Amino acid sequence: MIEKIVRATYPSREPGAIQPLQWSILRFLARVPSEQRTAHMVAKFLGITAAPTSRAVQTLVKRGFVEQVKSEHDARSFLLVLQPAALQALKDDPLMRLAECVSKLPEDEKGVFKKSLECIVVNVG
Repeated sequence: MIEKIVRATYPSREPGAIQPLQWSILRFLARVPSEQRTAHMVAKFLGITAAPTSRAVQTLVKRGFVEQVKSEHDARSFLLVLQPAALQALKDDPLMRLAECVSKLPEDEKGVFKKSLECIVVNVG
């Protein structure tokens, strides 16, 4: 069931589509303070290594969703800046459709759902 939910949430898998990891990066960048918008912080938050993070960020840069700007505080790192195309894409974030479905649950079921997800996250992660 989880796999079906994930596949339904991200239906577009063509080469030009924003992939699930890229969506996660865009969401992260949209929600954290600018000084935390680095590839290192993205990888740390997502619990993945630098290599897949770097590849996904470079794809987002090539597509015009993200710009890399040298950090004023650390010359070795780059800040990732969301571009207008990313902000527009986030308005159609597929995960928001899933959130909308959850929001339609009766209140008592929302609590059970949240508790169940927390349990799954703790046991899987």
